[in-house]
Amino acid sequence: MKIPFIGQSYVYRNLNFDAQRCINWYPIKSETGTSKNIDGLQATPGKEEFCDLGNGGIRGSWQTLGRAFSVSGNKLYEIYSDGTFELRGQLRSNIGYVDMDDNGQQLVLVDGVYGYILNLSTNVFSRITSPAWTGSATVCYIDGYFIFVRPDSGVFYISDILDGLSLDALEFASAEGSPDNLVACAALQGKLWLFGTQTVQIYYDSADPQFPFDPIDGAFIQYGCAAAHSVANSANTVFWLGSGTEGDGIVWMATGYQPQRVSTFAVEYAISTYGDVSDAIGYTYEEEGHFFYALCFPSANTTWFYDINLQQWHERAYWNTQTGRYERDRAVTHIFAFGKHLVGDWKTGKIFEQSLDLLDDDGDVIRRLRSSPHTFDSDNLNYIYYHRFQLDMMTGIGNLTDPNPQMSLAWSNDGGHTWSNEHTRSAGRVGNYKARAIWRALGRSRDRVFRVITTARARLTLIAAHVEATKGNS
Repeated sequence: MKIPFIGQSYVYRNLNFDAQRCINWYPIKSETGTSKNIDGLQATPGKEEFCDLGNGGIRGSWQTLGRAFSVSGNKLYEIYSDGTFELRGQLRSNIGYVDMDDNGQQLVLVDGVYGYILNLSTNVFSRITSPAWTGSATVCYIDGYFIFVRPDSGVFYISDILDGLSLDALEFASAEGSPDNLVACAALQGKLWLFGTQTVQIYYDSADPQFPFDPIDGAFIQYGCAAAHSVANSANTVFWLGSGTEGDGIVWMATGYQPQRVSTFAVEYAISTYGDVSDAIGYTYEEEGHFFYALCFPSANTTWFYDINLQQWHERAYWNTQTGRYERDRAVTHIFAFGKHLVGDWKTGKIFEQSLDLLDDDGDVIRRLRSSPHTFDSDNLNYIYYHRFQLDMMTGIGNLTDPNPQMSLAWSNDGGHTWSNEHTRSAGRVGNYKARAIWRALGRSRDRVFRVITTARARLTLIAAHVEATKGNS
């Protein structure tokens, strides 16, 4: 019989309630309803070096007008389609996220304390030295204006029209709907979103000559933002890690001017264990019709991904073979440039190409893990004797790099607290599409969680799991 196996990450506070993990897999779903199974798990993309900027971890990336830029350490580089790069400017800071936006003529960078401009026509790099500059962690561009957020205040301020270097000390306003401090700004469909610690307010360009931005009546959200750089746009909406007067740790998506909770209780529980989440970083990307919102937690060394289409969460992680532990995904920035998904490595100065056709993490194995929902006798929790477990998957996917890819099965009989040894089976040598991954004589349990692990360098898809089992007596 087919057992529940495919699904998202959902590890609850109480493992005996739910202990599902989905690491380096993401759920897929049939759109026809006539596929072999309604759901499946697709292996997440691999990475290979596109270039190595070599000056320290990637702090921010941007693409515009066919050009690509990344900050490595304290230097801004322009990256070319052949993987070569050129220094464009030097920042005064060398740690912390760098936010960027452009108006087609100027690329603006902010690092919280300092602001910089790269003239896209002359490639002259300058620091914003206007006396009206007071710092900003984020920047956005709307209708000719760059918008900045003054640190530790409820004030936002703007540049002169089409000139980020020129600021007027009188061109500012307070987001007065709530007394909380602003932490971030974002542009969405021509509107200015101002994220405070407890609220979000939306403004529009009123063309008022005194100050061009005014609040939209009724566009006021009673949930704020816990991390300035968690704010990210995708699919005509905006995502952010929330905070408010009642607590924090909920991930929100805007539906019109209303907040929609997209995190699950399990994700929120995980976030609650991370401590300070103000350094969280969000980005979005699309691949083969799946729109993803990535949420990286540097201090917690963890990365979550939300599939906007399927409304499901999974985890992505780098497997450290030296420590035998998962670390957060190496990608912390994303741009789509030169027809490639280019992601920045938070640890080194590398820019990776990320693709479903790549089968490892720039030469390191990707350790993929799926632990299932609980399997048990729903009538009276009698023993179940497991004679056989078969993993329905794409087989025969061996290749020259990994001619005989392996899958390992382990199980827990105590709700996911402890696990058996791993038992390995072949996923089929190259071309052996009729191969079957089967495990036999698996003992008994009143409550079992199955776990499948693989480091195979192969194009993997999981479809379902089937067991042959017999109910026993209590």
